[in-house]
Amino acid sequence: MIDLRKAVSYEYVDDGIVEIFDQYKWGLRRLGVNFSQDLLETIVYCPHNLENTLMAFCSWVLWLKSKGEKTNPEILSETLIQALKSDQGWIPYDYQKDFLAQHLDILESPQLSLWKTGGKQLGEALRNRAIADISEEGEIIFQANIILTDEEKEKIEAFKLYINQLYL
Repeated sequence: MIDLRKAVSYEYVDDGIVEIFDQYKWGLRRLGVNFSQDLLETIVYCPHNLENTLMAFCSWVLWLKSKGEKTNPEILSETLIQALKSDQGWIPYDYQKDFLAQHLDILESPQLSLWKTGGKQLGEALRNRAIADISEEGEIIFQANIILTDEEKEKIEAFKLYINQLYL
């Protein structure tokens, strides 16, 4: 995924901005935002309330999706750029904070999300034995040469199918 310091070629990128971006980048990606160079530069130079603006934006898009609205990645990205450039940014209302709190899983990295899903689908013991690693992009690396029962093999194959369907 995007490393803000590498994506934007400026001498100095504030650690606080990078930390906030890293917290929201997976959610923004899952919501359909395209990370254009213009958007990344706007994030780096956001004058006010970066985290509040990202929180309000994510809540707004989640609300749109909950109403069945179709979202266009280019329009979402342009809207976010305008929100970040506004004098005070978007300030979330309490109901937006509550709405986002109900959907915090959207902000999880693929690693954490897949790890949790693996625990639910396979059971924690089998997951811990079978999964060696999960890349930042969400590629699951299974342990090689472990002894599995036929039932465990079936569970793992069903899990692989489930994940493929989930991310298609």
